[in-house]
Amino acid sequence: MSDLRSEMVLEIVELEEGELAIRNPDSQATEPMIKVNFSEEIKDKLNDQYLDVARVMLTAGIQMMADTGLDLSDQIETVEEEPIIH
Repeated sequence: MSDLRSEMVLEIVELEEGELAIRNPDSQATEPMIKVNFSEEIKDKLNDQYLDVARVMLTAGIQMMADTGLDLSDQIETVEEEPIIH
C-alpha cells in the first residue's frame, strides 16, 4: 500500500512593484498565488505594521482556499512513497 503525502511550503515575498505576495518557492509558476497591495498613504499610517497586516491577510486567503477545497495541486509538491514489499 502506498502512502500519499502532500506538503505545501509557501513564502511571503515583496515584489518589485511593492506588492506583497504568497508564492510556492519550488513552483515553476511565475505568478504568485495571492497578492496584496497597500497605498503609500496606508503604509505611512501603519509604519512597519503593514507587513503584519499583509501577512494576516495572505494567510487568511490561503486558509480560506484550503477550507473551500480549492484544488491547489499544481502548487503542491507531492511525494509518493514506494510500497514496502516483504
